[in-house]
Amino acid sequence: MTLLSIINEVSRTLLNSSDTELALERSLELLAKGLDVDHLRIDRNAFNEDTDKVYVESFYEWFSNKSIAPIEKNILSSFSYDEIFGIFSTTIGVGKPFISNNMDNIETISKMGKSLKNNGLKSFFVAPIFFNANHWGNISFLDYRGERDWCSLENELMILASIFGGYFKNMELRNSFGKELSTSHSAKMATLGEMASGIAHEINNPLFVINGYASRIETSIDRGNLDEDELRNISMMIQKNCKRVSSIVSGLRLISRKSKLDELEVRSLKDVVDSAIDISKERIRLAGIDLICDVRGSEEILIECLPEQISQVIVNLLNNSHDSLIEKSGERWIKFVIRELEDRVILSLTDSGERVSSNISNKMMQPFFTTKKSGKGTGLGLSISKEIISKHGGKFYFDENSEKMTFVIELPKLTCE
Repeated sequence: MTLLSIINEVSRTLLNSSDTELALERSLELLAKGLDVDHLRIDRNAFNEDTDKVYVESFYEWFSNKSIAPIEKNILSSFSYDEIFGIFSTTIGVGKPFISNNMDNIETISKMGKSLKNNGLKSFFVAPIFFNANHWGNISFLDYRGERDWCSLENELMILASIFGGYFKNMELRNSFGKELSTSHSAKMATLGEMASGIAHEINNPLFVINGYASRIETSIDRGNLDEDELRNISMMIQKNCKRVSSIVSGLRLISRKSKLDELEVRSLKDVVDSAIDISKERIRLAGIDLICDVRGSEEILIECLPEQISQVIVNLLNNSHDSLIEKSGERWIKFVIRELEDRVILSLTDSGERVSSNISNKMMQPFFTTKKSGKGTGLGLSISKEIISKHGGKFYFDENSEKMTFVIELPKLTCE
């Protein structure tokens, strides 16, 4: 198999496998065997926060046989990146390979080089892996059986290094994306957990009413005095309370489901807002906080969105206001207002809590920043909310000009020509 064929096969393996680790293992084994090398390794740069230095750590290794001594991890991690590769400033550091067709002078370069020669290394080819203009790490091909003319393979091996650079970039993006999904969904679940008691109370109220009317029907049957008007009234009240329970359950389903890959939906803004308010208002009422909602006319406003994500943002804001007011004395209220402009809609949530200082408001949207007590908040809510609204083409910000704590959501309206 030619080296070009190997490159094509490696690319196909990396691109067509859903298991990223297995794809990497298979492609590197294919590459090592195709090139007939004794030892193939990938090392990546890492940062030591204690020493403020970049060092090298092993990411993957392949050996042709067990007699080859692996590079000790302490050798990799005990020297900083500069100490190991400082002399490579004209090669690795500027995106060029470091090649040695023999080991005559390699032990004078670094302690790493001396260690490799003592292990019996004869020649090697080290290609830097870059992405986003940053040196991520290196892929190294090592021969212990004899010297080798690596220079003749330089162009092809550098192409391979570029392919792996793109692959590792995609791996990190996928891992980051997965963490975002997990974090976002965990935040939603934590939100639901905090509201559990209020939701249970909210559902129990209409169930209690339904049960009461059912008992009245049973009593009337036993007494033989069923009245048609009374039955019609009872039926109407039961239906009303069933709709109330259905509305709460729909809101719960909306905010709790995962739908990162769902298509955008055209929805009435009022429906989205109502689903969030429905599962939040009982918790707020039980805390003795007044919830004022001015959403008049919003049923005619259409937005293109992932409704569960917009609902999540609103619920998070309502929870934050609840938490800030729960221990406050004096007036306690939350006001939610919708205003329609020509090309967008403005949702603002204001509460009677103390307005934060400017040095805190400037940090509120940063991940993991929270003003809540230890163990109460994760600091993820506002940063995730901002990201969600941004992905919907809108803006999410703290109103610096308001005398009270006010958060604003701007969303583009869906206009029909």
